Amino acid sequence: MRYQCCLLLCVVFLGLNLEKADAQESYVNWPIEEVIVYESGARITRSGIVRLSDQGRANYVIGDLSKSVDENMVQVLLDEGWALVSSKHRESTKQGLESEVDNALKDLEVDLMSNRQTLAMRNALHEAYSEELTMIQANRKVSGNELLLVEDLQEHADFWRQRVKELKYLMLELMLEIEDLQRDREEIKRSEEEWKSQRRQKEGQFVLQLSGPPNASASVALIYLATDATWSPVYDAGVESDGSIAMKRFATVSQSTQRDWDAVPMTLTVGRPSQSLAPPVMSPQKLSIARSQSTNAYEWTPEMETSDDEPQLKMMQDRASAVASMRQTNALDRYDFIPENLATVSGTGKSERIYIDDFMLRGSLTYLALPALSDEAYQIALTSAWTEQRLLPGVVNIHTNGMHRGAFHLDLPAPGDTLRLPLGQDTRVRCSRKRLVDLCSSSVFGGSRKTTQSFELVIENQHNRAIEVVIEDRIPVTNSSDIQVEVVELDGGQLEAVSGIVTWNQTLAPMESKTLILTYTVSFPKGHSLLGL
Repeated sequence: MRYQCCLLLCVVFLGLNLEKADAQESYVNWPIEEVIVYESGARITRSGIVRLSDQGRANYVIGDLSKSVDENMVQVLLDEGWALVSSKHRESTKQGLESEVDNALKDLEVDLMSNRQTLAMRNALHEAYSEELTMIQANRKVSGNELLLVEDLQEHADFWRQRVKELKYLMLELMLEIEDLQRDREEIKRSEEEWKSQRRQKEGQFVLQLSGPPNASASVALIYLATDATWSPVYDAGVESDGSIAMKRFATVSQSTQRDWDAVPMTLTVGRPSQSLAPPVMSPQKLSIARSQSTNAYEWTPEMETSDDEPQLKMMQDRASAVASMRQTNALDRYDFIPENLATVSGTGKSERIYIDDFMLRGSLTYLALPALSDEAYQIALTSAWTEQRLLPGVVNIHTNGMHRGAFHLDLPAPGDTLRLPLGQDTRVRCSRKRLVDLCSSSVFGGSRKTTQSFELVIENQHNRAIEVVIEDRIPVTNSSDIQVEVVELDGGQLEAVSGIVTWNQTLAPMESKTLILTYTVSFPKGHSLLGL
């Protein structure tokens, strides 16, 4: 009976030890093998070798992960016969960090003690020199009853002068050394605070409980989604004299996982990772008219002329990212971009510009003249080949003749439409708008007042080559039934009735100028004032 009891206790004790051994966690830091970056978030793959115990169990803690992990988007790839018992994401102090911090603090304490001792010795020596200097200065006068020869007096003066000089030099050296020691002490204290703050820092960890064949080992892959990562496209566009466009495609990538992506294979993906098991519902495709402040996709603003305006560029980058994120993608919109070279992206949130590829776009050059708004025409590069290169909305830096002209946000037109890249104003294409006073008039007929407005538009090509020019002007539009607008003369221009924009397409020979006439009348009730004319 006693033997049976002892045997039972041994079995229980052994079982407790086995359970304790199985419960022991092995901390590992698996390398990153692949990263897929979405417009919001990144899919990260890590892998490592897992070894099971005699009981076919193992508990692993994969550390150095992001604290912002979507636990619903975690996948563990195992060999056949293996099973995932449980998994969880947690925030915890990095394994071994406390001992690392303690060792560093101990070393700093030794340095601080040595600094204090050295500083005390130097202060004491400086005080001794100072007392000696004070004594010399107090006893440098010769007693009135003492007679000294001239030679003795000279020797006496030389001695005191030399000693005073030595003391002041030694005291100066000590003061400089004391200042260095004080600076070293402050640096040591700052290092202590930094190490103490690291002790409080947390990291993301995955705790995996695995089971399988006893004493087996295999490679296990962990795939998870970190939400603190993003990317947006950036382009450098070099426009040639024939209108062809040399495009360089880049990606602005940032992530705050606290783990650097050091030369990790990276894929940049348009769209968002799927988080639903069920297929999406096909909803009706509804069309509507966009209400935009401008009908010109190629509108160039004065702010775009400044190439060194970092806040403006940052605003455009943020806008590009926001537009891309809000865009609803479908199967045709889901693009993958793989950079040609392995890059490093800091885990601190700092943006990195990564080169993707380059390509040529067939194009042509034209000019947009707005005589009512500017004295100089705007040069525009046109291309219909943009759909062949999977362009996305983003910031475009424009270069012509080796010079940086500015940056603007690219909003893509509808597929099949022409893409327009603004190149800024050209001082050699002049335009003007002058009111023809002799043709303007105002009259009253019955209960209505009629006013006639006439303008002369002049476009001048000062280049030694022919150019294509689009001239735009406008006539008033109204929603009031009391106001009537009538076109008198468009001089060959095309009127868009809703907006009132009049367009002329002209070819100007070298050094040629053309004059266009725009005339219209406006009728409104007599006794009323007309606003907006």
